[in-house]
Amino acid sequence: MNNIINVLNENNELEEVEVIDFFQLDEYDHEYVLYTKNEEDGEDTVTYVSILNEVGDDKFQFEEITDQEELKKVEEKIEQELDLLASE
Repeated sequence: MNNIINVLNENNELEEVEVIDFFQLDEYDHEYVLYTKNEEDGEDTVTYVSILNEVGDDKFQFEEITDQEELKKVEEKIEQELDLLASE
């Protein structure tokens, strides 16, 4: 399910991003978002993952994942989801 959401960027300006997936991890008390700005890197579309923070009605802000252990677990979760999609 791909959705467009409004995000406050680092310049406090609204920009639209396309959400690929929302997910949570049992060990952490926040929601994550896998998204794209539809930028191309060669033949691939660039994707990002961040912590999702709601800052108002249909407005969100993304927080960088700075803890390396948390980032590793997030990447593992994304790989599991991709493997599951590939097997369907």
